[in-house]
This record gives sequence, C-alpha cells and structure tokens, in this order.
Amino acid sequence: MGRRRAKRRRGAAARVATAASRRYVRVKRKNTTVFLNVEKSDSFGGIKAKLAEILGVDGEKIHLYTSRDESTETVDTAFVDNFCESDVVVYMKLDGDKGIEVDEPPKPSA
Repeated sequence: MGRRRAKRRRGAAARVATAASRRYVRVKRKNTTVFLNVEKSDSFGGIKAKLAEILGVDGEKIHLYTSRDESTETVDTAFVDNFCESDVVVYMKLDGDKGIEVDEPPKPSA
C-alpha cells in the first residue's frame, strides 16, 4: 500500500515539474494569432520551424520580435526561458512585410 502512494507522489511531482517547464507564446501577425506550447529549453529557431510548418512558409522568411519595435528581433539560438514568461506575445514579420503589422492598438507608454 505504501509503495503505491509513493509511486503516485513521484508521478504527481513529475507532472508538476513538466507543467512548470511548459509555457505558451502567442505569435501575432496582422489579424492572425498562433498559440504555441513551448518548453523552456526551446529555441526561437525551433519556434520558427513550428510556425513554418503551421503556416506553410519558409522558416528563413520568418522574423520574430519580443516587442512591436523592430529592434528587438530574437536570435534563433536563444532559448525561450531567457526571454519569455508564459503567455507572452511575440510578433512575427515575414520577408516582404512593410513592418510589424498587428490588428491591435499599441499599448500606451507609461
């Protein structure tokens, strides 16, 4: 009986640890928002590959930014954990786009 409880506790602890390492990001471009489940250890290059598969575009043409300011482009080898909390918005621009286009008003400056 005691072994079963210990086993359940270990299983529950593993699920909690896995849930803690999981997060999601919202990737926005124009009027499209893509929700992606990511791991802390995922790189932005991996996120671009997922987006390329979902959207049917070449991953080399995808650029990701951590703000609507185009000076904040992510580095493909950077890990999500270093830049993002869960439920963060990342902005996407494709080659040929004039700028970061999102159908939402910019946040007011503080």
